[in-house]
Amino acid sequence: MITKEDLLKEISLTELTELTDLNGDGELNEDVLNDSINDAISFISSFVEVPDTPTPLLINIACELTIWELRKKNSLTAPNKERLREIEGYLLKMANKKIPTSTTNYIDKKTSISGYSFRHRKKPLSFKGYR
Repeated sequence: MITKEDLLKEISLTELTELTDLNGDGELNEDVLNDSINDAISFISSFVEVPDTPTPLLINIACELTIWELRKKNSLTAPNKERLREIEGYLLKMANKKIPTSTTNYIDKKTSISGYSFRHRKKPLSFKGYR
């Protein structure tokens, strides 16, 4: 669902290397990174089914949760409880189908609706007697 490139949009390569380097080698540990990504995805999947083509919001949530997992493994600062509740609120809205989780579902809904915001009346308005 997310890749290392998605995480690098949120944090720098140096910080990602420091967060994944649990052995002190000075190199990015792919196993620790993949484990944290899987933890974040399993948290998300407890709310919604993880789609093949997630929306940018869902990718951002997965990145944020992955970074929190990495920080938790390094015994760094605890995640902001308010932001965690906010993320859970988004995931609950996604579970209730109020926010789309997949870009293909969202595009299908958009194309099935006509391109107009308002429906126009078929007969014109009469302005007789208003002069």
